[in-house]
Amino acid sequence: MKTPKLQVVASPVRRAGRPRRAAPALDNASILQAALALLEEKGEAFSMRALAHSLGVDAMALYHYYAGKEELLLALMAQRFAALDPCQPPFTQRQGPQRRLLALCALYLELVSATPYFVRLMARGLVEQADVAERFTALFELAVEGLGLDKKTRLRGRDALVDFLHGYALAGRPASETQWHASVGLILAGMAAGRTAV
Repeated sequence: MKTPKLQVVASPVRRAGRPRRAAPALDNASILQAALALLEEKGEAFSMRALAHSLGVDAMALYHYYAGKEELLLALMAQRFAALDPCQPPFTQRQGPQRRLLALCALYLELVSATPYFVRLMARGLVEQADVAERFTALFELAVEGLGLDKKTRLRGRDALVDFLHGYALAGRPASETQWHASVGLILAGMAAGRTAV
C-alpha cells in the first residue's frame, strides 16, 4: 500500500488553465535573424512588440539585449554591411580606378538592394548610419587612390555616387544589371574634370 505522499507523486493532479510552454531560446543571433525577416515583411510597421511576438517572448525580454528599436536597427545595419570592410576591399590596387569603383559599387548595391528598408531609413535620417558611411568612405578613398583628386572633389564625388546608388536601389532595380556602370563612369569623369578645372 502506498503512502498518501507516494500516491500524490504517482498520480499528480492536473491544474486548470493552459499548460506551461518551455521558454524559447533567445540570443543575439536569433533576435537579429528574426528582426531582419520581420523588417522585410512589415517594413514601416516593424516594432519591438511585433518582434517579441514573432519570437514567442515577452517584449521586455528584447530590452535585455537592445535598449530600443533604434539600437536594434543599428545592430542589424552593422551586421548587414559588415562586408564593407576596408581591410578586405572588393578590388585590388592593381586594378584601375574605374574597375575599383565599379567593384565597390557592385558590392554596395548588392547590400542595399537586399534590404531597401535600411536605405529608406537612412534617406529619411531616421537612423544614423555613421559606421556604414565610414566604411564606404574608407573603401571609396582606396578606390580613387592615385587620381590626384583634392578633398573637396573626392567628397562631392562620393556623395554623388552614394545618392545615385541609393536611388537605384530604391527604384527596385536589380543589383545584377550593369546599366548603372555608365553612370558610375560619368561620376568618375566628373571628378576627374573637377580636378583639372581647379
